[in-house]
Amino acid sequence: MRYFLMIWVFLLGCLMPIQASLNAKLGSFLKAPLMAALVNFVVGGCILLVVVLGMRTPNNLLQAAKEAPLYAWIGGSIGAVFVSSIIFLVPRLGSALSFALIILGQLAFSLVIDHFGLLGIQVQPVNWGRIFGVLLILAGVLVIQKF
Repeated sequence: MRYFLMIWVFLLGCLMPIQASLNAKLGSFLKAPLMAALVNFVVGGCILLVVVLGMRTPNNLLQAAKEAPLYAWIGGSIGAVFVSSIIFLVPRLGSALSFALIILGQLAFSLVIDHFGLLGIQVQPVNWGRIFGVLLILAGVLVIQKF
């Protein structure tokens, strides 16, 4: 099961540069990266609304949402910054360099989150193997940027 989930996550990762390229193309047609990001979220929101309604979500959803900590609501704003930024950056840096840097940032900060157990994540101490893995990604970023 673990390998299936790992393959699934890998395939989800493959979708990210496709999404970014499509959003960048939309941004160039609209001549407005922020409008392309808005379209992205409206389309995604409509799809999620249909799925949630189709799943017949329990009626206590609003009550449960009110009980969530304030910081749990920040994810949507992070998504908006990410999508808007990537629409602007991919045409300028290219997809490979943009996503190499994204992966580097994700892994570097993931080590911090894991090590300190931030945001309710189970503590997984940083070790030299994990640091070496991030350094290999950094080396990859430098190679991609050079060539």
